Amino acid sequence: MQSRSPGLHRYLTRDLAGSARFLDHGVVAVSVAGGYPHRYRVGAAIGLLDHLTLGAQLHWLPGQPRPRVAPQIALAFYRWYAFEMGAVYDRSLYPPPIVDFDPSTPSYQRDAHWMLATFAVSQAWLSGGFEVGAVLARQRDPARDDADDGSNYAAWRMRPGGGVFLRAGTRRWGFTANMRAPWLFAEFAFDLRFGAFEQRARGGWRPRGFASDRDRRAPRR
Repeated sequence: MQSRSPGLHRYLTRDLAGSARFLDHGVVAVSVAGGYPHRYRVGAAIGLLDHLTLGAQLHWLPGQPRPRVAPQIALAFYRWYAFEMGAVYDRSLYPPPIVDFDPSTPSYQRDAHWMLATFAVSQAWLSGGFEVGAVLARQRDPARDDADDGSNYAAWRMRPGGGVFLRAGTRRWGFTANMRAPWLFAEFAFDLRFGAFEQRARGGWRPRGFASDRDRRAPRR
């Protein structure tokens, strides 16, 4: 579907690399990932105007009465074929706490909200970069003593946070490795991306950028 504005259409059809954090306009992505602390997750997201990505992730672990849903938001300030920067909001999903009488074991369900600036560079079929910002998380409250049954109390604390990421793939599929700290978050994800109402060409299933001398046609005499 072509935009009524020629300028907007040219903008939404300019050449972009497959991004690890931002979706192209009109692209819907589904993903599955495994890692720590969430063990696994499934997710879906959509890209709008090449700059806004809205999505959600879901998991259902043993001991939980219902699935947990967490929003995902990414806002790109600048996107070009080889460089992009923006901001992301994400949430770490933690499994239910272990029920025991050991005060060293958290008796509350942990939670972490990541608010990070992100910077990435792309080359051929690779896109990687780093994130830096803050993380708001539930952690043990040092101002309150443990209860008589060994349970402890939690409080929200803001701390500096960040991480690194790397995606290998195309505009249609890819594998992404993510790692963040100080609250350990590590996962390996696979995503598939489909065009819903995008204006770019629907290609992109095959990796590109393996340029070498043997790829060039022999000159005509």
